[in-house]
Amino acid sequence: MKAFKYLFLRVTLLSLLVISVLSAALYQLPVDNSYVTATFLEFRSTGKTPHFHSGIDFSTFLKEGIPIKAVEEGYLRRLEIDLNDIYGYTVVLEHLDGYRTLYAHLSKFSDNAEKLANMLRDEFGSKRIVVEFLSNDVKVAKGEVIGYSGKTGEAAQAHCHFEVRSKDEKIIYDPLDFLDKGALKPVQMQIILKRIVVDGVEYDYVENANYKFKGSYPKIAVETYTELAKNLLGVKEIKMYFSGNLVYHIILDRLPMEYWEKPYNLYNEKTLMTAIIYRGYYNLYAEDSLPFVKVNSIDKYSSSTYSVQLEVSDGFGNSRKFSFNLVRG
Repeated sequence: MKAFKYLFLRVTLLSLLVISVLSAALYQLPVDNSYVTATFLEFRSTGKTPHFHSGIDFSTFLKEGIPIKAVEEGYLRRLEIDLNDIYGYTVVLEHLDGYRTLYAHLSKFSDNAEKLANMLRDEFGSKRIVVEFLSNDVKVAKGEVIGYSGKTGEAAQAHCHFEVRSKDEKIIYDPLDFLDKGALKPVQMQIILKRIVVDGVEYDYVENANYKFKGSYPKIAVETYTELAKNLLGVKEIKMYFSGNLVYHIILDRLPMEYWEKPYNLYNEKTLMTAIIYRGYYNLYAEDSLPFVKVNSIDKYSSSTYSVQLEVSDGFGNSRKFSFNLVRG
């Protein structure tokens, strides 16, 4: 990637924009008649170092120039003007509920912002430009077009990357918890469990099969997804039971930003992501305290055999149970 000098600007602009009335708690979709093509905290190996996918992606049906809309009324807080940064052209809004939303990989901004971007590009060339709006002068209405879909940054295909962050941008949240999911384009989906790793040995998953382990307790990782429109999406929650007792529980609903470049806290080393392959293995054990691990008591069990049940759920309301057995050997 070409090296760029960074330019950081702070500006205050006056703008006459329509203000919408205070809306319901749920945000509208940033893309009309769309569906989700990538979910929160999936593994990513793009950029300088592996990291979590910190938002969700909406299909723009591989087209550039599709309108991207503000999910709620608020104020413009930041423009990022950079073709080669991981996010590409980016808009950040702040809303009355205190959250910020981010829209990335845009091909261009809305008319007024694009005029400002062109002026800055003319003056500063290909430098990375970050424009911060410190006041509430630039108001944005719910449903207002703030940019157009593209593939700037490290997007392989045109789409809309969307995030929800805390006001200080130190915590990222699963956007599906904020959106009106009933407005998503209906797409057939199901939860699948493809493979299981036990103490480093990988197996195809077979319902009620027996798998061997050797350690003081079984170190398990599972390759599981929501299959949606032939895409494999990450899941949101996994519960693991030993003989009916909950021993491990993860919920992927939020993440402090200091963990953004630490995806191997969640994913097994067998996880692989290329331009055409995504194989994500969730570790169901942890030696450290992690923000997404709610229950971790596997090391308190010392049996030679376990009847294991997994309950896997996604952010769309789907849930499915899987069963297998572990035998010390």
